[in-house]
Amino acid sequence: MMKNWFLFLIVICLGKWATAQQIPQLTSAQLKSYTEKKDGIYVINLWATWCRPCVEELPDIEKIAASLRDKPVHVMLVSLDYAEAYPRTIQRFVTQHHLQSPVYWLNETNPNTINEILGGQWMGVVPTTLVVNAKTGYRRLFQGKITSDELTRAIYQAMK
Repeated sequence: MMKNWFLFLIVICLGKWATAQQIPQLTSAQLKSYTEKKDGIYVINLWATWCRPCVEELPDIEKIAASLRDKPVHVMLVSLDYAEAYPRTIQRFVTQHHLQSPVYWLNETNPNTINEILGGQWMGVVPTTLVVNAKTGYRRLFQGKITSDELTRAIYQAMK
């Protein structure tokens, strides 16, 4: 009986591990390409596991993303964690916080490159959220912790 219980636990743990979100690396060129896509609105949140305001805003971003699943809104959570955190620390964080939106790790250490992608306005602040609709030219950058209302308003403005 104990042996069967132990096997059951192993199967459950393996199932959770197998379904865990993989964290792909993202180059600066790939990130830039998302800001230019014309297939909907892109919400690109730059965050880090060690950033308290980032961690605090993620649940709201996740709720908004879930509420807009039937709309052409693509939420991307882009980790700016240091290379030593990739992939284990980031993966553990994603699992512990049950993040459902796609998570990427930006393999870029030059803040000037990131600033250029964000439109030249970025002050190096995390969290930072970019809402962009390349089809209409809408682009809004939020530096610092974003509120649920601010993000929702920006997304709906981007839909116009």
